[in-house]
Amino acid sequence: MLSKLKSTDRIHFQNSLLNWFKKNKRDLPWRKETHWYPVFLSEVMLQQTQVEQALPYYLKFMDRFPDIYSLSQATEQEVLTLWAGLGYYSRARNMLKAAQIIVTDYDARFPQDLKQALSIPGIGKYSASAILSIVFKKPYAVVDGNVYRVIARLFSISDDIRLNKTQKAIQDISDFLISTDNPGDYNEAIMELGAVICRKQNPECSICPVQSFCEAFKTNRQIQFPYKSAASPKRKANHYVCIIETNQKYLLVQRPASGLLASLWEFPVLEVKKINLSKKRIELILNDTYNLQGKVILKGDIFRHQYSHIDLAYQPVLMKSETENIKNLKSYIDSRWCVLNALTEIPIHNAHLKLIEWLKNLNQ
Repeated sequence: MLSKLKSTDRIHFQNSLLNWFKKNKRDLPWRKETHWYPVFLSEVMLQQTQVEQALPYYLKFMDRFPDIYSLSQATEQEVLTLWAGLGYYSRARNMLKAAQIIVTDYDARFPQDLKQALSIPGIGKYSASAILSIVFKKPYAVVDGNVYRVIARLFSISDDIRLNKTQKAIQDISDFLISTDNPGDYNEAIMELGAVICRKQNPECSICPVQSFCEAFKTNRQIQFPYKSAASPKRKANHYVCIIETNQKYLLVQRPASGLLASLWEFPVLEVKKINLSKKRIELILNDTYNLQGKVILKGDIFRHQYSHIDLAYQPVLMKSETENIKNLKSYIDSRWCVLNALTEIPIHNAHLKLIEWLKNLNQ
């Protein structure tokens, strides 16, 4: 496929894309910065996250940790609390480790060597290429979901993009197409194109700056690309989430320091085969599991949450307890009782953050 690409077409493509980006790029705060730290922060947050969702978190982090030194001195719980709701929490833990390593081993400067950059926790090929190209003008092509879609449509690539060989082919094309004079703007431009013009559904081909290069557009087959085979079925899980109250305080427990949602806090969970138990049965299981007496006051609606490999259904169960004495935490490593307004000051994962809102609505 690369043999069909001509240098003249490449330059024309670059110019068309870069001119469009110059006139139409979104006004994002990290684009106004010249220092590497804001770009590093934004790129970590933009891994598997849309700009609109990441933006308020970026602003909160920049306010709380305005430079790499302040971030490196933070505790994991501080970082997780600020990150709560953004998901993929390993990014937050790796970001803290990265800050500490950059300050200690690289004199508070992001390494400009690609191999060194890839050794930083949480920095893969995508993030390293983005930071090195945008900040240091290194000609490393970024390939993310948006770029996969743009390239697959431009060249009518029908192979499954889950396959390594397809991903490598798209990376090779991206490496050829990138502007060596202005690699940072080029990378941002092609990602921006995928985000706002060459969308998965309803692409705006009529205003696309590289329409004339697009094989899929010429044959009116845009929606057919890229092809992605079905993912493996997710494991189904069912939880009762015990929201236990005593003396106007609610019980939170901390998950283990490794594994899914490591070190995050939640309401105690009872995993069951089906969400069809009676109130009395839930009370008995709670006592048997955590040696905690509780009386079910209310069962809420069933919520759903999707993880990368788990399809979770969970039902909040509001309970009253006569004591704050917890005798058996099982796999949890810590517990605390918190008043309602203090719950959001603790790093609680997304699924249970929804239940805090449910609880607040009950108390209105």
